[in-house]
Amino acid sequence: MRVFIVLFLLCLFGFGVAVMRIEINRSGRTISQLQNEVEIKEARNQYLQLEISRLSSPENITRLAREKLGLVPAKPHEIIVLDDK
Repeated sequence: MRVFIVLFLLCLFGFGVAVMRIEINRSGRTISQLQNEVEIKEARNQYLQLEISRLSSPENITRLAREKLGLVPAKPHEIIVLDDK
Protein backbone atom coordinates (compact mmCIF):
# COMPACT_ATOMS: atom_id res chain seq x y z
CA MET A 1 0.00 0.00 0.00
CA ARG A 2 2.82 2.36 0.85
CA VAL A 3 4.43 1.73 -2.54
CA PHE A 4 1.21 2.75 -4.31
CA ILE A 5 1.01 5.97 -2.32
CA VAL A 6 4.64 6.82 -3.12
CA LEU A 7 4.05 5.95 -6.79
CA PHE A 8 0.90 8.07 -6.84
CA LEU A 9 2.75 11.01 -5.29
CA LEU A 10 5.61 10.63 -7.78
CA CYS A 11 3.12 10.56 -10.68
CA LEU A 12 1.36 13.60 -9.26
CA PHE A 13 4.69 15.40 -8.91
CA GLY A 14 5.67 14.45 -12.49
CA PHE A 15 2.34 15.69 -13.79
CA GLY A 16 2.81 18.96 -11.91
CA VAL A 17 6.29 19.39 -13.39
CA ALA A 18 4.94 18.70 -16.90
CA VAL A 19 2.14 21.23 -16.47
CA MET A 20 4.61 23.84 -15.20
CA ARG A 21 6.91 23.27 -18.21
CA ILE A 22 3.99 23.67 -20.60
CA GLU A 23 2.96 26.92 -18.92
CA ILE A 24 6.54 28.23 -18.94
CA ASN A 25 6.85 27.48 -22.67
CA ARG A 26 3.50 29.13 -23.37
CA SER A 27 4.50 32.19 -21.35
CA GLY A 28 7.82 32.35 -23.19
CA ARG A 29 6.06 32.36 -26.56
CA THR A 30 3.67 35.06 -25.39
CA ILE A 31 6.54 37.20 -24.12
CA SER A 32 8.38 36.74 -27.42
CA GLN A 33 5.31 37.78 -29.42
CA LEU A 34 4.79 40.84 -27.22
CA GLN A 35 8.45 41.83 -27.58
CA ASN A 36 8.10 41.61 -31.37
CA GLU A 37 4.99 43.79 -31.25
CA VAL A 38 6.80 46.35 -29.10
CA GLU A 39 9.74 46.45 -31.54
CA ILE A 40 7.36 46.94 -34.49
CA LYS A 41 5.46 49.70 -32.70
CA GLU A 42 8.70 51.42 -31.65
CA ALA A 43 9.95 51.36 -35.25
CA ARG A 44 6.62 52.74 -36.47
CA ASN A 45 6.73 55.45 -33.80
CA GLN A 46 10.25 56.42 -34.82
CA TYR A 47 9.15 56.63 -38.46
CA LEU A 48 6.17 58.81 -37.53
CA GLN A 49 8.37 61.11 -35.43
CA LEU A 50 10.64 61.58 -38.44
CA GLU A 51 7.60 62.32 -40.62
CA ILE A 52 6.39 64.92 -38.12
CA SER A 53 9.82 66.57 -38.15
CA ARG A 54 9.96 66.52 -41.93
CA LEU A 55 6.43 67.82 -42.45
CA SER A 56 6.69 70.55 -39.84
CA SER A 57 9.94 72.00 -41.18
CA PRO A 58 9.65 75.64 -42.33
CA GLU A 59 10.81 74.72 -45.83
CA ASN A 60 8.08 72.11 -46.21
CA ILE A 61 5.37 74.43 -44.86
CA THR A 62 6.48 77.17 -47.25
CA ARG A 63 6.49 74.75 -50.18
CA LEU A 64 3.02 73.41 -49.32
CA ALA A 65 1.65 76.95 -48.89
CA ARG A 66 3.03 77.89 -52.30
CA GLU A 67 1.94 74.71 -54.13
CA LYS A 68 -1.45 74.00 -52.55
CA LEU A 69 -2.65 77.43 -51.50
CA GLY A 70 -0.86 79.68 -53.97
CA LEU A 71 0.70 81.71 -51.17
CA VAL A 72 4.01 83.49 -51.67
CA PRO A 73 6.19 85.30 -49.13
CA ALA A 74 5.47 89.02 -48.85
CA LYS A 75 8.08 91.40 -50.15
CA PRO A 76 9.50 93.81 -47.58
CA HIS A 77 7.87 96.87 -49.23
CA GLU A 78 4.45 95.15 -49.02
CA ILE A 79 4.53 94.82 -45.22
CA ILE A 80 2.75 97.48 -43.13
CA VAL A 81 3.11 97.44 -39.34
CA LEU A 82 0.21 98.94 -37.35
CA ASP A 83 0.69 100.17 -33.80
CA ASP A 84 -1.73 99.02 -31.08
CA LYS A 85 -2.29 102.56 -29.74
